[in-house]
Amino acid sequence: MNKYELMLISSPSQTDEERKATMAELKDLLSANSANIISEEIWGERKMAYKINGTLKWYYVLFNLEIDWTKLKEINKSMNLIKNIWRYMFVKLEK
Repeated sequence: MNKYELMLISSPSQTDEERKATMAELKDLLSANSANIISEEIWGERKMAYKINGTLKWYYVLFNLEIDWTKLKEINKSMNLIKNIWRYMFVKLEK
């Protein structure tokens, strides 16, 4: 299994309950694909350099994961269907 960072930004207009539901949906997706969540850092709301979807502020979350690379394609497809996650990126970490 390889180690990855998953950085995601979501809508800042979500309520706390909506944000918790979105993160729970994401964690369920990751665990269903045999991902091991090593750590989760909530960076909170930060300002962007440019507008996306009409806003300059976004809500950031960073995950460190262990996952088999063959599962990433399926996770990417499913993450695109989570409406409150606007952008995300997986980065493979060096061993």
